[in-house]
Amino acid sequence: MVRLIGIHAPKIAKEQKFNNTGEPLAKESQTFLNKLLANNNLEIGVEFDTTRLDNRNRQLVHLYLKDGTSIQQKILESGFAVNRTMYNNLKHAKCYYQAEEKARKGGYQLWDYLAKNPDSHFPLVDSSKLTSQDTGFRIIRGKVVKVDKSSSNYIINMDTTGIRIPKKYWNRFDYSKIKQLKGQTIEVRGNAYLYKRAMYMIIKEPYAFAPFSPIGNS
Repeated sequence: MVRLIGIHAPKIAKEQKFNNTGEPLAKESQTFLNKLLANNNLEIGVEFDTTRLDNRNRQLVHLYLKDGTSIQQKILESGFAVNRTMYNNLKHAKCYYQAEEKARKGGYQLWDYLAKNPDSHFPLVDSSKLTSQDTGFRIIRGKVVKVDKSSSNYIINMDTTGIRIPKKYWNRFDYSKIKQLKGQTIEVRGNAYLYKRAMYMIIKEPYAFAPFSPIGNS
């Protein structure tokens, strides 16, 4: 099995598993990918990055069509997925974010859905509007009210969201830039989870902060 580097495509509902209701346009996103592959006779090129396997032993790959077109870039700029950098696979991170930005500015697919269904909170939600149902992958936007550092985490707090960067990933971040985030409105993306009636997000990659790695080590 393979997993496409650099994207979060909406998840299809799995009723047999914890009543997972899925995410918007999941079937449409899968159909778009299937058509891309079918129109190219399933002939694709594969490129690996820094990390080759995820925590479920799936191969992490960049995929290309016969003419060299990036499949990830095509999906992102069409609005059927959003960018998500994981496992320190950064080879095409900026390119993928730019592809997402194209879809966002154009109001394509997921971004059009969000504009018409703001209460869906997917893929983007304001921190002040979060509910206990907004767990799982999200882009959360909010004003930073606190920046701090403990023995185990960099701490970035929005009004209702606690962002934590574990110490083992500090070498990827520039804390002097993190401190400058206080008072700014930012976006951060990853898996949101509820803990003691507050929302939290664990961040491992500078590219989790939009738009282009503003707090990473250069």
